[in-house]
Parts: sequence; C-alpha cells; structure tokens
Amino acid sequence: MKGLTYITTRINAYKKVYDNWISILKNINKGEKIIDVVLKDKSRGKCTIDCVIALVDLVNKFNFNPSKFHFESESLYYNDYKVIQDSYLSIIISAGGFIKEGEIWYNKKYNIRFINKINFNLFENFVLEQYNTEIEGEVVDIGANIGDSAIYFVLKGATHVYAFEPLFTVYKIALQNVKINNLEDKITLINAAISSKEGKTKVPSTVDIEESGGFTVTNEGDIEVPMLSFNNVRKMVKDPYLLKLDCEGCEADIIFSSELDFEKIFVESHEKITKIPHGELIKRLEEQYYRCEERIKIDSNTKLFYCTKLK
Repeated sequence: MKGLTYITTRINAYKKVYDNWISILKNINKGEKIIDVVLKDKSRGKCTIDCVIALVDLVNKFNFNPSKFHFESESLYYNDYKVIQDSYLSIIISAGGFIKEGEIWYNKKYNIRFINKINFNLFENFVLEQYNTEIEGEVVDIGANIGDSAIYFVLKGATHVYAFEPLFTVYKIALQNVKINNLEDKITLINAAISSKEGKTKVPSTVDIEESGGFTVTNEGDIEVPMLSFNNVRKMVKDPYLLKLDCEGCEADIIFSSELDFEKIFVESHEKITKIPHGELIKRLEEQYYRCEERIKIDSNTKLFYCTKLK
C-alpha cells in the first residue's frame, strides 16, 4: 500500500508541472540525462535531470506557481528569472531570483552578492525568508556558515551582527561575502565554535560547501579552533535583540546552561543529534518567559522555532 501511495504522489507531483509527464517519467526510468519537457504554458524545451526534479520540488515543496515556468529562446525562466541549469542548487536559487554574473550570484531584490561557493542557505534565507522578522538591535548569529544569515539580519535592521563559524574554510568564504557587500562595519565574523564552556576543538580543513550547513562539531579534524563560552559571547553584545542558533546540536547545551535576555530567538532544534525532544527544548525557553512557535519543519528530527520574549 505504501508503494502505491508513493507512486500516486510522484505522478501527481509531475502532473502539476509538466504536460508531458508520462514521457518524462519514462525517460527518467531509462536513465536519460537531458529530457524534452512541455510546461503548463505549453512552451517546450530541454531540461537536465536535475532541472526536471528541481522544478517538481519548487512547485510541490515550496509552492512555486507552475504556470510561471516558461521557455523562451531555448532558455528556461520563472517569471523573469533565468533558470541556470548548472546543478540542482543553481536551478533552485536562480528560480528564486538570484542572477549569475560570472563568479558572483546577485540578488536584485536585496541588492546583495555572494561568491560562487554557495549552498541551500541562500534559498532558505532570501527566497523562503525563514528568518523574516524586524530587528531593532544587535544579533548573535551562531552557525554563520557563508555569512548569508548575518547579511540577511543587517538587511532586516540589525545594528550589528556578531557571527560565529567554526569551519575555517567556510569562515573565509563568509569574510569574502561580507566584504563584497561592504558590510564589514556591520558584521563581525569570528572563527570559533560556541559551547557552554571555554576550550578548543578540532574541525576538518576541507569541507563540501554545499553540505557545510549540516556540519556538527565533534572534535575531529586537522585544524584547531577556539571554543568560546556563550556567556562570554553574550558579554560582547551591548544591545542584545536577536539570537540565532543553527549549530547542529549546540543549541541544547547553550539553552539549558544560559539565562537568555534576547528579545527574539531563532533556534533550529536537532532531536537526533542532541537526544533532547523539541518539546523539552521549548519548555526550557518557556521557563525563561519566551513564547515559541514552529516556523519550519525540516524533517521529523529537525525544526526551526521562532521565540519572542514575553513583556
């Protein structure tokens, strides 16, 4: 029965996007890499297999309008955005409004740029806008990755962002992204992991940038970086307004060992890593007078919560 449900769901997903969904599914099963597609507006063109799958995901998972995909002069577009078929990731973010200019990805809506070492965070933060909230003070960003969230927070009103990233390779990319957006005076990037206590930890020197957002600090690797206590990090901030915790497991250590005084908190809870249920983590925040709501369910083990301090 589960197999039948999966097949039906898959067929319906493709039917939403493609007029020739039957031939597309047949070509996928044959292992074809380039596939002729007919979109809902009746325009025709060629899609890579990544493109075929990405369009289905955009429509079925992220509520993109299938009628807004169209071919023009052999190129694929979503509204006026040209879809770049270099990879699954490039398809997703270009359909979301990012424009590739040589080795730079440019977002016209926000007038921001990122070097061509990117990951899914750009889509989450600037297309889905998972951290959408107004900010009226300073931000502590734990799990800064390539600097995307720190840049987003400045655009939402942050007076300053203190951003922490343990992976040195990723940290260097974040520095470049902050620089090309002329935000060095607004964002302080620090190459460090955050915990409830001071120390040092090891991380790998080589990482896949696309996968780096899911990295967990386990004291394994060939580079040693500082481990800063959250309490000392808090002392850096004069006007605490927003705390973002997306550190693949450190969130529970910080929340259970700290008295928090930020007006707002975004926390990505990882049950599988921390072994602490989402409910227990939220209960601890409620004990500190926060009201929390689930913003995004990433999977059964991972959820993003948005919490505000009760007055």
